[in-house]
Amino acid sequence: MVNGIEGELDQLMVLSRDSSKSARRRLFENMSGLFLAEDERLNEQERAHISDIMTKLVNEVETAVRQNLSEKLAASGKAPHELVKLLANDKIEVARPILFKSRVLLEPDLMEIISNRGKEHLLVIAERDDLNTHLSDMLIEYGDEDVIEELIKNGDASISKEAMAFLVEESKRIDRFQEPLLSRQDMPTDLAHKMFWWVSAALRRHIVDNYNIDPYFLDQQIADATNDYKDDNNAASFGETHADRLVAQLAQRNELTEKFLIQALKSRQIRLFVAGVSVLAGINAQKINTFLHEKNAEAMAITCKAMDFDRASFSAVFLLTRRGQGENGEKLATNPAEIEAVMGFYDRLSSQKAKSVLAHWKLDTGYMDAVEQLDNSLEEQRVFL
Repeated sequence: MVNGIEGELDQLMVLSRDSSKSARRRLFENMSGLFLAEDERLNEQERAHISDIMTKLVNEVETAVRQNLSEKLAASGKAPHELVKLLANDKIEVARPILFKSRVLLEPDLMEIISNRGKEHLLVIAERDDLNTHLSDMLIEYGDEDVIEELIKNGDASISKEAMAFLVEESKRIDRFQEPLLSRQDMPTDLAHKMFWWVSAALRRHIVDNYNIDPYFLDQQIADATNDYKDDNNAASFGETHADRLVAQLAQRNELTEKFLIQALKSRQIRLFVAGVSVLAGINAQKINTFLHEKNAEAMAITCKAMDFDRASFSAVFLLTRRGQGENGEKLATNPAEIEAVMGFYDRLSSQKAKSVLAHWKLDTGYMDAVEQLDNSLEEQRVFL
């Protein structure tokens, strides 16, 4: 050792012979100061020796001392690995700085902590900015909803598409996953649009506004989608009722117009309106019926925009189908703020984007299942005109 630190080492030797608690604390603090000194006063052998002693002493000093050391070591790239691991497995107030930002902790170390430590440790790890997909998968496997939510909110964490698909499915029952999932930059467009069927009105608008569907993908698939629709056993069939037969005849004569459908709705001929929209939009009549009556109007807005309905026509559709009833059967007025929000969404939604979304729904076989679940859940709550 160089002569400049001989005095400090002599003091450490004296303290090491004193087994009192205060002496142990001073010894640990002095060794920490020597170890963390910015100038290179210790060679590798000396650093390893002091590191070994500190690792043995760490459990003999107070929490506050260990916490102070943890905060200093967390930012050091030269911190001794074994000591860092020991502190990372300490009580959370000691472990937190190390778990949050230490780069000395390796992936196997973090895997071991995730597997063996409790929720508090996992919550901090979920905030790290260097999480790879393997560690994210482990946090999803071992963590509870709080841990997973923290992971989703961490935009720096890498999450595999497989894990993202799982989280999207979980968001059906865990509402608080929805907004942070849709705020992630790496959320795949197809998964975002899948969430459309169970998120709030505001998040539906966010999906349509921010997740553009690849037109090239649609171009490649549209022919198959058309054939699938023609062959679909669930497709709207005509001839069952007078309304179905009338719509079929009008469609054949190219007389199935926006004006006719709005007038049918105003005349409370709901079956006629639904059948007509089903033909023009190319979507199963049962699904159109679901769009028409569900609480959120965004699906119907997209459908109307895709059919190039003007603003007044969609406004009529929205207002005529949103007349709810109170507990005593009285009519309830539509909330003006809701009207403004829905109409604002309709105004900024382009016809091209609406057509892309509608085509995506028809291409995505999973969307029918999602709408079917929505349809079933609303069956007893639906307000029929």
